Amino acid sequence: MVLMSVAEILNFPFLNSFAMVRGQGKSLGAYMALFSIGFSISHIVGHNSGMQLIDHIGFDATWYVMIGCLILAALLILVLKRMVEKEG
Repeated sequence: MVLMSVAEILNFPFLNSFAMVRGQGKSLGAYMALFSIGFSISHIVGHNSGMQLIDHIGFDATWYVMIGCLILAALLILVLKRMVEKEG
């Protein structure tokens, strides 16, 4: 059974189009392949690491770790946005 979060459903089309725009021309296939590989790895690592964290440190501490990951991801998205804006 495949479960997708609301965030994945809302963001996947935008992330997919971002990868397509970045890889215009001959490298489009490479960009899309890397995007698919990254998406697949995130599903494997994300689900497994969440369950491992719950097993080792409990639910409450896992939420704090996930909040830290969310903050880090938000900061990295801001850095990416600035880098893309500098390109033109």
